[in-house]
Amino acid sequence: MSTDNARRLAAAERSSLTELVPPVRDAEVIHKEEIRLQVQRILASPPFKNSRRNSQFLSFVVEKALSGQTSDIKERLIGVEVFGRPLDYDLSADPIVRVAAAELRKRIAQYYAEQDHSTELRVELPLGTYAPLFNRANLPSKEKRGLAVARLEGDASAVGDTIAQVADSDRSVHAGAASGWTGRRRTVIIASCATALFAIAALFAAQYFKGHSAQRSLDAFWAPLTDEARSITICVGDVNYIFQAPPYSSLQTRLSTADFLNSNAGAALLRVGEVLGSKGKLSTLRLADHTELSDLRQQPVILIGGMNNQWTQKILTPLRFQIESRPGGINGNYLLLIDKQNAALTTWRVDLYAPINSITRDYSLVTRIKDSLTGQPVVILCGIGPYGTAAASEFVSNPDFFSEFSKQAPKGWESRDIQIILETTVVDGRVSVPRVIAKQVY
Repeated sequence: MSTDNARRLAAAERSSLTELVPPVRDAEVIHKEEIRLQVQRILASPPFKNSRRNSQFLSFVVEKALSGQTSDIKERLIGVEVFGRPLDYDLSADPIVRVAAAELRKRIAQYYAEQDHSTELRVELPLGTYAPLFNRANLPSKEKRGLAVARLEGDASAVGDTIAQVADSDRSVHAGAASGWTGRRRTVIIASCATALFAIAALFAAQYFKGHSAQRSLDAFWAPLTDEARSITICVGDVNYIFQAPPYSSLQTRLSTADFLNSNAGAALLRVGEVLGSKGKLSTLRLADHTELSDLRQQPVILIGGMNNQWTQKILTPLRFQIESRPGGINGNYLLLIDKQNAALTTWRVDLYAPINSITRDYSLVTRIKDSLTGQPVVILCGIGPYGTAAASEFVSNPDFFSEFSKQAPKGWESRDIQIILETTVVDGRVSVPRVIAKQVY
């Protein structure tokens, strides 16, 4: 068969497989409708059914992939089509897609962690890409390799072209053998194919170990609390954020009413609960104003909230990084993170009396210590303002985010007390990816 005929055959095969994903030799094909049905199951599950944003994100990228537009699945397009951002929005200042993708990966993992779903068709969003990967849980290794090739190429037509090229080369080798071309060309082609397969395997290995290394680091952070204890106490500061306030209301105005939880504290509770649930741990929830020292001596403790949580203030007292209120700002006071080794540093602050919708930057303090006051391992997640608390909880529940600390932390940090200062940008009331700006390993 001529080279032209081989290419036409490959094109015809691609055309006939428009309802199959992906068209890769040695890979078991998966029908598009089977993928769509699996996505419907996922969207109807507890991790997704109350999360409109994650459901829209997953549906969008899957449909793009099934329509052969994998190469179009980019951060900007998702930001515009899924999250309503303008076409020219600043990706660096508004990382909503990256934040949402991390959350989406976590929810997909929760779905497949259930025993009832472990053998279902897998829909994944691998690290480093927004293009979904479709795979069967029980595929033999050879077929999984074929599916991997499809995902790495990123576009079904590119995979088809690659197959046609390999077919052409293979036929050329046989024709050459008949005319005396036997050794050298075959060796070159085999070596080229082996090199390509090795590169693919290396890339997947790197992604695999990167993801598992990040998860191990995050597990090491939580280990002092979760390795031995069956139950954990969660003590949260109480502030009224439930009732809607006018746009001009300040942080100080909202801090004036107690015994209610703000939405960011609620988000922190949800993320912490997911972490503990994934490790099979129970939890006891307490409001800080109604918690005694004896309550915190019973089991490991997670403290959520800063100035609104008296126990956060007490436990931070001997440590390097703390939260204070100081005179200044529009009408009276700043909340700021202080560094006892650098008393002149006052840039990590939020004005208590600034309009709440004017806050564009917040700071967080993550602390994990073996506390002498309670005699228990304690994790503290707090922000100067409300957004910082949410950012802190996301940092310690997302392995991709936490790896920024673990990569730069000194050897042996896993068994030592640590404090981490985070900075996060606030866009339309949502926090960006938290960034490590200071740390202390004791």
